[in-house]
Amino acid sequence: MASPLLEFLAREHPAFVHVPLGLVIALPLAMLMSFRPRHPHAWKITSLYIAAIACLGSLLAMVSGLIWGRQISLIAPDGFMPHVATSKQVLQRMLQLHELAALVGVVLGAFCTFLIWRSLREDRVAADVDPHHRRAIDRGVGIPALAVALLWVGSWGISGKLGGILVFGNEETNRAAAEADAAKRADTEAELPIRALDYASLEPATEAPVRSVQHSNRWVRVWVTASGIDAYKAGKQLPPGAYAVMSTYEDVKGKPGFEPGPLYFRETKSDGTPYVAFYWPRVPEAKRSETGGEDAVYLRSPDPKVQACMDCHKKQ
Repeated sequence: MASPLLEFLAREHPAFVHVPLGLVIALPLAMLMSFRPRHPHAWKITSLYIAAIACLGSLLAMVSGLIWGRQISLIAPDGFMPHVATSKQVLQRMLQLHELAALVGVVLGAFCTFLIWRSLREDRVAADVDPHHRRAIDRGVGIPALAVALLWVGSWGISGKLGGILVFGNEETNRAAAEADAAKRADTEAELPIRALDYASLEPATEAPVRSVQHSNRWVRVWVTASGIDAYKAGKQLPPGAYAVMSTYEDVKGKPGFEPGPLYFRETKSDGTPYVAFYWPRVPEAKRSETGGEDAVYLRSPDPKVQACMDCHKKQ
């Protein structure tokens, strides 16, 4: 379970974002005031404070957003970017762009802050040489610094727009959600692998669970339909219509007993086509690195993620 501090940072991500965003928008206005004849030095100092606070706020917003992304399983527990495997993962793709735009903004912000600081430092050095020195008014904080500040506004504007889409959705995200919902309704086993869950009604292929190095060293036990048990024990390919389910368990570190692992399902369709499925309804937090950060997984042929299972069982 995440600490209360991490929970707070993740929950308040939208609030943390709006503070630096407002400062970033206000920064070019303060910088423009430094080009005016009246109080240019004071406006430079104001610009430096705004930029520095905006940078710190941006870093806090990025950290809170990363924690939030991990908590809602869009980002792996040990990752920094969502993994996009297919074009249908619209939210993951938008989150990637959201993060990249925010990161570009942080880099631009740090550079802008440095340029403003350097401008003030040059004024101080010049004043030490000539107490009557007055920096040319038309230079202000400098055109380069102002240009970088405007780029900063643009990158954070893009990041903010994508963040709004992630929260409220748009035509693309709504269409992707509708397509996923339609595909799920059309699939009779989209919610749960019903037959695999009823594995205890099948014939056990072994008298007791055994260790399997090939399956993350878990305890495993195989269950097979009556029509395929003989073929399975003989190491032959399952006949059409037969299927096998492997239930898994693993030791709980520091505690007695076992913890349920994923279910593996293998079937030979009536036309002889092989079919495999992988079902893990409750992935422990410590194991989510194995599932790309997902807290529940249901994978089935022809998903490329189960291709390794297909390749391993080609002859059986």
